[in-house]
Amino acid sequence: MINKILEAFSIPLIIMNIGSSIIGGFWLAILGQWKLIGIGVGILFTSQWIISIFMIPAMPIGAIAAYFYNKNSIMAPIFAYISQLYINLLIVASCGLALFVCFFSYKGEFGLGSIPYLLWSWTMALGGWQYLASKDQENVYSLFYTFSASVFYFLILLSLFISSIFTVILWIIFGLVQLIILPIYNLYLVKKDKSFLN
Repeated sequence: MINKILEAFSIPLIIMNIGSSIIGGFWLAILGQWKLIGIGVGILFTSQWIISIFMIPAMPIGAIAAYFYNKNSIMAPIFAYISQLYINLLIVASCGLALFVCFFSYKGEFGLGSIPYLLWSWTMALGGWQYLASKDQENVYSLFYTFSASVFYFLILLSLFISSIFTVILWIIFGLVQLIILPIYNLYLVKKDKSFLN
């Protein structure tokens, strides 16, 4: 069943990954939104370094977690959770920031005219994370977190056309999944397989 869910979301996500920057960027260019295009292109080309800088605090926390795992200490899962929480918080924050920047740039009433802004926000929110995950394909946790964020962001973009209450609910679920459920599930998997320490 999980495989069917993954397959169902894979096709629209692939379309969004390929088409959002091309269609959104071209549409924004027609509208003369060069400042937003510049911000998005700047983020796209620098996001891997920006993300890497923001992830620096997670590295010593992860090292402490690995140390405690080697000692079979009760502190290990606590530090591992904090490290994963921090990284997932960055993912959620980048999605929120991208959506905010694109909405701030859009001056009209919400509707068809907002589509290029939403498409462009996809590139700004997830481009860097997806690039880093693709470079580290051996890290299944990174791929899983990025895939989860992509699914939720896709649903959030769709929900904007349905109901603001539905959008808020999706943001709450997105936060709960990324910040609580996935890190705890990851800790469970790590407990079963400590090969990441070798």
